[in-house]
Amino acid sequence: MSEFLTHMSGIVPSPASLEIWGHLTLIAALGFVLGFAMNRGSICTVIATKELVSERRPARFIALVECAAWAALGYEILKAEPIMEVGWSSLVFLIPAAIILGIGTYINGSCVFGSVGHLGNGEIEFAFTFLGIYMVLYIESLFDVFADQPAASAPLSLGTLLLSVALMAIVALRFGVSRRSESNFRRLTLAMGTVGVTSTALAVLAPGFSITASFGPIASVSVAATVISVCMFGGSLISARLRKHGFKLKWPTIKAVAKRTFAGILMGLGALLIPGGNDALLLIGLPAGAWQAALAYMLFVATVAVLVGRLGSVAKAWS
Repeated sequence: MSEFLTHMSGIVPSPASLEIWGHLTLIAALGFVLGFAMNRGSICTVIATKELVSERRPARFIALVECAAWAALGYEILKAEPIMEVGWSSLVFLIPAAIILGIGTYINGSCVFGSVGHLGNGEIEFAFTFLGIYMVLYIESLFDVFADQPAASAPLSLGTLLLSVALMAIVALRFGVSRRSESNFRRLTLAMGTVGVTSTALAVLAPGFSITASFGPIASVSVAATVISVCMFGGSLISARLRKHGFKLKWPTIKAVAKRTFAGILMGLGALLIPGGNDALLLIGLPAGAWQAALAYMLFVATVAVLVGRLGSVAKAWS
């Protein structure tokens, strides 16, 4: 009888293992919802900047600010602090890094958010964007350049009420400028809120997670980050499949592979030196009130805007 009980104790999950599996299930669900919302809302800085510069349609760009406000409100409600695993670089690195990030994003034709959406749509070439990012982060891991740089965090002080008022003002502004040109106001509102809130929840449940960082060297990526990334792409794929003509598998050409890989290298380099890609700047840095994040994001957007204005862009929303 004692042997049977001993055998059964190895089969029946312990409370600790149940807690771990429950935690992974929760972050997997949140990752899926995050990817679904990114695809459904056509969230992309390049698209937003093109509509602002070339078409004088600011609604989608305002929505990105709205997304940051949702993230800040999420942190306030959860009583958590936005944390950057590695502190901000000095201006000597941050300024050129933000410009490099903008150049890479323009060449890619999509930011990190948009690349997740494009992959969900079946555009396999965007997988090579993340391969380029991985290459940069892998090389950095060999030299451990930022090993001794402490994390950066900042307690929020605006309060739930003030953030809620600011958020409503941003939504009202977007509604005002999009009444005649946007037919997807409700969908974009839901997408922005979902991305902002789920990103905050994931940052709290899996500290250090960001889309860019999750494609770092295998040895340094946590199980949680892997689960989130897989489910995020799964959510983007399902979102595209549910839209009429939303999913169409497209095999890449050699030229497209080279372009996305090169763009990913530039995006990875910029994100490494800031540190943080546009996802970390928007959903961690800005909610934290970090002036470095505000400066880097403005330079990043300005770079994309100048290139769009000078050279044009074929980027367009897919929903």
